[in-house]
Amino acid sequence: MRVVVCVKWIPVLSALKFDPETRRLVREGVPGELSGFDSRALGAAVALRARHGGEVVAVTMGPPAAREGLLHCLALGADRAIHLCDPHLAGSDTLATARALAAVVRREAPDVALFGRSSTDAETGQVGPEVAELLGLPQATGARTLAVDPAARTFTVERETDDGSETLEGPLPVVVTATEDLAEERFPSKAERQAAAAKPVETVSIADLGLSADAVGAAGSPTWVAGVEHVAIARRGEIVTGDGPATLARALGERLRALRAERPAEAPRPLPARSAPADGPAVWVVVEEGRHGVHPVALELLGKAADLAARLGGAAEAVLLRAGDGDPAVDAALAAAGADRVATARHAAFAPWTTEVHAEALAHAVLARRPRVVLFGSTIRGRDLASRVAGMLGLGLTGDAIDLEIDAEGRLRAHKPAFGGTIVAPVLSRTLPEMATVRAGVLRPAAPDASRPVVPTALPVPSTLAPARVRVTATRTLAVDPGAALATASLVLGVGSGCKDAAGVAPILRLAEELGAAVAATRSVTDAGWLPRQHQVGLTGRSIAPHVYVALGVSGAMEHLVGLRRAGIVVAIHQNPKSPMLKAADLGVVADHATLLPYLADALRP
Repeated sequence: MRVVVCVKWIPVLSALKFDPETRRLVREGVPGELSGFDSRALGAAVALRARHGGEVVAVTMGPPAAREGLLHCLALGADRAIHLCDPHLAGSDTLATARALAAVVRREAPDVALFGRSSTDAETGQVGPEVAELLGLPQATGARTLAVDPAARTFTVERETDDGSETLEGPLPVVVTATEDLAEERFPSKAERQAAAAKPVETVSIADLGLSADAVGAAGSPTWVAGVEHVAIARRGEIVTGDGPATLARALGERLRALRAERPAEAPRPLPARSAPADGPAVWVVVEEGRHGVHPVALELLGKAADLAARLGGAAEAVLLRAGDGDPAVDAALAAAGADRVATARHAAFAPWTTEVHAEALAHAVLARRPRVVLFGSTIRGRDLASRVAGMLGLGLTGDAIDLEIDAEGRLRAHKPAFGGTIVAPVLSRTLPEMATVRAGVLRPAAPDASRPVVPTALPVPSTLAPARVRVTATRTLAVDPGAALATASLVLGVGSGCKDAAGVAPILRLAEELGAAVAATRSVTDAGWLPRQHQVGLTGRSIAPHVYVALGVSGAMEHLVGLRRAGIVVAIHQNPKSPMLKAADLGVVADHATLLPYLADALRP
């Protein structure tokens, strides 16, 4: 069998600098590395070859320096490599990148095409699903395990979801994206690096693939970046002192209450006054429903959609794809959150949730109704669905935005962070509808207005929906949805490796329950299995924006800190006075966090 792995060679984020005069990131002299999820994808590909035979082909797209990433892949076990290198590729957004990579994958005709879940510089998670759509292949994103049966031409994947996991089965060939659990991260030895020099690296241009210059690069990209803003996060770095745990906790509580008074949480804003929905262009919010109800990001987005629609002279519409009738109370909550209309498409094929079926139905509705803007939560399902629809309709898509606005020319500007949140770039689209996925927890929700009526409308569904090629055979759901809790909690307790073991995590969980707080974790904690992966915050996890974040035994590695950039007040408790976490916090306490836990409940209450 043949496995193609598409990888990205990215700059080491901690080494990047921002030049305020040129307003650009300084990349000269910055070392590169293989994007973290891509290295796991490569490891999974090598494991498949060991089990079934065949070959592993590493593919990258980028300037000449990207060849270094292919040599890294060859040293780790790839049999050969393909470097897609052409000046016309410069400035490619995710869809233009997907077109170019899809051309290589199509030529190689693999049984499995593997991608990282997302690149750790751009964090969109769009290219894999877009390639799958362009090639007409099934997809399985966020894979934790992967097995194939070459004789039966099938695959089985256990994939990570926002609130647990599910098992998928489907036919080969397939596009799969990798999480950290799919394979162990490995670095090549000196002998492996030397052996890689003898393996072939093929360089191809867009002409070799039959691509035109206007299909890729800036010319072929439906989105474009209007500028770059540097995000400088300054923390106080103040150390709280006291004699003994009780005194320390009391002093911490006093300083925390003083800072909270200086930085009060913003009150919910009112929805724009509307006597009736206008007849202008609609702003859609695709609502995600699950076992825990409507995902909170949908309510945040509806408040923003109401503002955008008011600027455009149109209506904000909550869009639902349902297998049944739905709950009237849910529809009322959507209207109260800002929906002028609740637009529903109904079909039995919408249960269980599958990306392909939902994407086909949503694309059909978009073509029929022509909304101006389509917004999705930047959840696992939201990213999958938005990417597949963008690939299907050739639309621009901004991933993981943190704010949205209508500019003076009436265009949607989606503000997107990149490179671990060190920069934010306003992104605009050349295609309509303008589409974006938006990070949960970053938009200030509107105050719900229960007097707003539910105005239902039906969305058209294709007369024939293609049956899902990927079947959900098992679902495992966590008792609490960590992602939703982290997105909405005003207080988050962070668990680090200083907790030592799962037993050390238990009292933090009890404290969180007592305080109504959410629980975050570093990568080392989830790698060790002390908490599920859905709790992970940082470069390869999620970003959060609570009013207060309390780091307990967290070392303060950059990979974790980038997930805290939008947190209001950061508190760190660590027994090592030289811990980077203490320097990255507003308030720090030098102590063993375990000794303070019995006293922290009163200190952390507002």
